[in-house]
Amino acid sequence: MIYYKNVIKIIGFDLDQTLYPKSPEVNELIQIYLYKKISEIKKVSLLKAKKLFGDLYKNGRGLSGSQSLKVLGIPAAQNKIQEALEKADLSKFLVKDKKVINLLEKLKNKYKNIDLITGSNFKNAKDKLEKLGLKEKIFSHIISKDNFSKSDQSAYKFWLSQYPNKKPNEFLYIGDQLMSDYLIPKEMGIESILVNVDEKIKSINCPQLTSLLDIKKYLL
Repeated sequence: MIYYKNVIKIIGFDLDQTLYPKSPEVNELIQIYLYKKISEIKKVSLLKAKKLFGDLYKNGRGLSGSQSLKVLGIPAAQNKIQEALEKADLSKFLVKDKKVINLLEKLKNKYKNIDLITGSNFKNAKDKLEKLGLKEKIFSHIISKDNFSKSDQSAYKFWLSQYPNKKPNEFLYIGDQLMSDYLIPKEMGIESILVNVDEKIKSINCPQLTSLLDIKKYLL
């Protein structure tokens, strides 16, 4: 086991599909949005768009959603996933989870600074936090897509700059996406944990957990 307790000083969280679990219903809403975008950009029917995406994505067993879009030549592929999360009506899937609330409160008490770095805009993020029963003030900083992006490292650079006396390896980011939540922060020396993982990737060197709640064995 990696003993983050002895090294980590600052913890950051992704929001979408990290602070709430993934579900087939949410995935379906995201994919319907993506089919429409593929249909618009490639000038094909929705049925054809669904097949083009499905042949690559293979119900989560093939390429990732953003990788599938890239292969199909869809511009700003990663942004399309985030757009889908923002435009889909997720309200009925966002419910208070006392275990998650309690976990974040314990982490806040132990580490003092926990932050939110999200691809959502601030208003959207605030609305989701409210539905999840998470108080905005539990996070020392909320870094949103209004001013920064994870994909170009600017969100992570800003995060590091808020704690100038801390080294990058003293930061831990917790998310669910391979590229934006593990590979990009890794390039900057930031540690990561991936959560809500359906199938582990053997080639990466970080904990890959089936539930957000499992991080407590590494951090508490």
